[in-house]
Amino acid sequence: MDGIGLIQDLAIVLLAAGFAGTLCRRLGLSVIVGYLLAGTLIGPHTPPFSFVQDVDRIQTLSQVGLVFLMFAIGLGLSISKLGRLGGSTLLATGLGAFFMLLLTRTLGAALGWSPTQSLFVAAMFMVSSSAVIAKIVGELNLGHERTGQLALGITVLEDIVAVIMLTILASHTGGGGGETVSTVLTTMSAFVVLLVGAGLLMVPRLMRRLETRADPELQTIIVAGVLFLLAVTAVKAGYSLALGAFLLGAIVAEIPQKGAVERAFTGMRDLFSSVFFVSIGMMIDFKLVLPVWPLMLGLVVFVIIARALATGFALTLCGSRPREARRAGLLLTPLGEFTFIIAQLGVSAAVLPASFYPLSVGVSILTVLVVPLINRHAEPILRFAEWIEPRWVTRALEAYHGWIEQVQSQPTRSIAWKLIRGRLLQTGVEVLFVTGVMLFSPPLLELLRGNAASFGIEPRTLGWTFWSVIAIIVLVPLVAIWRNLAAIAMIVGESAGSDTRLPAGVVRNALLGLLAVGMGMWIYALVPFNQLGIWGWIVIGIAAAVIVAVFSHKLIYWHSQWQSSLRDVLAEDPRVATEAVALAARGKRLQDLEQWQLRLSDVIVPDAAGYGGQTLAQLSIPAKFGCAVLEVERNGHVITAIRPDLRIYPGDKVLLLGQTDQLQPAREFLLHTPAAGDQSEEFRGSVLETFLIPAGPQAGRTLAELKLAQFTGTRIVGIERNGQKIIAPSGAERLEPGDNVLVAGTLSEISAFRRWLAGAATK
Repeated sequence: MDGIGLIQDLAIVLLAAGFAGTLCRRLGLSVIVGYLLAGTLIGPHTPPFSFVQDVDRIQTLSQVGLVFLMFAIGLGLSISKLGRLGGSTLLATGLGAFFMLLLTRTLGAALGWSPTQSLFVAAMFMVSSSAVIAKIVGELNLGHERTGQLALGITVLEDIVAVIMLTILASHTGGGGGETVSTVLTTMSAFVVLLVGAGLLMVPRLMRRLETRADPELQTIIVAGVLFLLAVTAVKAGYSLALGAFLLGAIVAEIPQKGAVERAFTGMRDLFSSVFFVSIGMMIDFKLVLPVWPLMLGLVVFVIIARALATGFALTLCGSRPREARRAGLLLTPLGEFTFIIAQLGVSAAVLPASFYPLSVGVSILTVLVVPLINRHAEPILRFAEWIEPRWVTRALEAYHGWIEQVQSQPTRSIAWKLIRGRLLQTGVEVLFVTGVMLFSPPLLELLRGNAASFGIEPRTLGWTFWSVIAIIVLVPLVAIWRNLAAIAMIVGESAGSDTRLPAGVVRNALLGLLAVGMGMWIYALVPFNQLGIWGWIVIGIAAAVIVAVFSHKLIYWHSQWQSSLRDVLAEDPRVATEAVALAARGKRLQDLEQWQLRLSDVIVPDAAGYGGQTLAQLSIPAKFGCAVLEVERNGHVITAIRPDLRIYPGDKVLLLGQTDQLQPAREFLLHTPAAGDQSEEFRGSVLETFLIPAGPQAGRTLAELKLAQFTGTRIVGIERNGQKIIAPSGAERLEPGDNVLVAGTLSEISAFRRWLAGAATK
């Protein structure tokens, strides 16, 4: 009957989540609010009795929901997309955490907390909830905007901040093993590079084989098994359960089978994510919260303001536009599950009073409840912030952002740096890969030794065989590292020789010697001498030297093949690659949209859409709603040549351009249901740019007469004339000198329009 009890509990959880979520959706609130309220009502701390018999089992199921949620976030933020977010996002995450530490310690000093207590509370407030933010970004249709992408990228990186802080706090309570922050960062980076490198080599091959030899049911089962295996691997390595799930999602996002995997896991994600949020609500005990409710409300206000200020200012310092940074800061205010974990650590170590655990739960729940409401009214809040901001601060931020843009737009003068930069990145990744292999090999060997007797293998023989294989694995990247270092030394030597009077050969040899010493010290620090003894490693080292001397060309070939395999996975087809370049113009796109007071909104055509198969001319979206259809994505391909005879089919993703009051009715018309599809995938393809129509023979002619789509491939989706804006103009509309036009097309098409415009002005 134990299984019947679990089924009964699960039925109560799902029904409560469904009813509460429906009610909150009707009231205009996020479904997350409904899930949390449902958990509070059916949980063990709400009288007169608990509807759920075994809370622990529901908490276990909620971890499954966390895995699926992080997997979905990884699918929306692929490795290449995270790379496009760049080092500025990583720097902004670290700066935001540092600013929160300063603000919280200031608050702690005012409230009489000890430095250690302030450190614990700061750690609780440093990390936002990835699951909540992903849900909010999807519901507010911000997945294709840079603010949403920045928020998702930072909230994922904040999980790393949480793990680092847990290690630091454990050292303060006597359980950290003395690990420093640099050690934690290095070890975690090595783990991520090792897991991602192995995943990029193995997962695409597995998916191709499953696609050709297995049916969709078996493919889903095997992918789910790999997902849970990587999540457990991350936990065994000492990191978050969510980290392994996210990394697999980011890997799968790079392969052609992504769409099928995403569709297969949508139902499971929605099911278990509701259990995850309900389980959080079940943790609230009002009896413990009531005595500290004034402090709890004060901390909620502090967290919302402080996190928005800290993350927004950090993003501004790292190059984001001030308004864009503030919008992302509002999204990053809800606290997540790490808040509970850190609070529990502090209470169990007697650093924090017992009341801090329900206090942390209450603050986290209230931020989750309030943040959807704040973000639904983000524009008035941002306008109010700009109104109260001193003018000198506004001018200073604008000047700083202009300086950042100027610095970024300037070409790098040093040719040597251009040649070295790529090699440094490649060398850094390979160093982390080798570090990861060496650091995580001893635990794997211990696991193998525990089962060696079952296969009749002597432990000593197993150790020699294992480390010989590991030596061969790391030998290939070690040779590549040394070749890159030698090339860097040569480039620096030639550059120094041309700029100074020092002989190039002397500089090159001196730098090469220093790099050789550094590489030797690094290898010495990684080698576990307690495994084979110093003479055993000397034997392996001599054997490795012989292999390098005899098979150096083969090792270089293997390394090239490995690099080529990774590039094949990360590379996109030519058209998509061209469209990916358009992401570099996203700042320009957003600037034009803000200038025109327009927004982008993407809609997935439902399977049951009654208009499936109709043409855009039959739908008449511009005539009915005033917004334009900018592009259509079908089966992973972006269609930017929008013609009246283009048909719309179920599963198409339609990108709309218009004002907010125009987009909402158009979305409702296309969806026919209140539930929108997953908006986490960023739209790629079209670029929006504003042009001024000069005087000339082309001015005064209608759009139909100009035939811009035929000659340049672009479309004019907006005309501004004497303060009046015409969205989605018809072919009968004339272009007059002095008109500002908003042009849509790919980068090559925009270039063609620019050439056409220059030719029209000179005729």
